[in-house]
Amino acid sequence: MTGAATSETSRSPESKSQPYGRPGLMAIGGLILLGLVWGLFFSLSRFAGETGVEPVVLVAYMILAESPFFWLICWKRGRYPRIWRPASMLFYLMAATMGYFAPAVLELISAPIIGAGLLTVFVSMTPLITVVLAFAMRTEPPSLRKTCGVVVGTLALLPIMLREDLVIPLPELAMQGFTYAIMVAICYAFYHNLVAKFWPEGEDNWQLATGETVAGGVIFVPFALLVYGFEPIPLSDSNLILLFSGYMLLSMTSIYLYFYLLKAGGPIFVSLSGFISLGAGVGFGILFFGERHPHWVGYCLLVMLGAIWLTSSPKKEKILNPYQT
Repeated sequence: MTGAATSETSRSPESKSQPYGRPGLMAIGGLILLGLVWGLFFSLSRFAGETGVEPVVLVAYMILAESPFFWLICWKRGRYPRIWRPASMLFYLMAATMGYFAPAVLELISAPIIGAGLLTVFVSMTPLITVVLAFAMRTEPPSLRKTCGVVVGTLALLPIMLREDLVIPLPELAMQGFTYAIMVAICYAFYHNLVAKFWPEGEDNWQLATGETVAGGVIFVPFALLVYGFEPIPLSDSNLILLFSGYMLLSMTSIYLYFYLLKAGGPIFVSLSGFISLGAGVGFGILFFGERHPHWVGYCLLVMLGAIWLTSSPKKEKILNPYQT
């Protein structure tokens, strides 16, 4: 097996930036799947945000529902997150806040305001922000090829972002919704680099996924209950239960895929799932809602595939001004 799934070692928190190798076909396939999952996830965020349940409470319920499944997987594998180590718990708390709790709440708030499509467009800017932070935090050394890949992908988004026929559900709150949406992209970009730089040594994908969930159960769930109180979900509503189950399944799938891809290709590579999620949003709109788009949207999606190829850099790629160790 290749990639991160079987790796027992990782980059230490104090390690300097270093180039990642070329991701294999399985990693590229996983990147496409993650983008598809996120594209559908944003659509479900709008539906979930319109249920009337407070977003913070909904995320707390999600954590409680996911925890037993992650623990069951850890029990089956015989490997558990090292939550007793102060450094690991601090990492879990920071990663869970920036990569799960904060963006999830912001998505649930912004999606009903600006719509799932516009939310997807804003979040698809994550790769550009990730590159800036990767070079600033020295998570990866400056790479001309990867920089070009992100720039190409961003340029491919511009025609879609500048469309004048985008419909906003609540135009009077548009600026507020835009602010929340861009904060989602910033959270994800910081999260990509945080996990890549401070991944606890000796822990693997499932351990980190479970550790994040544990951190959320210890900190986030009590906070939600204290501030908002207990708000039961009506179990008699089959549509709501189906929505909740789908939301949870996509969340768990994306968490594992994310950690796998991060170790396989690095923070810039995994952030490209934002580009794919935009294409997925267009596709799901056509499939589920009968939306129609001009032919040039297809060309934009092809250019995004070129961006993925550029960012999947070879192992011996020349880097620009590499940091000295």
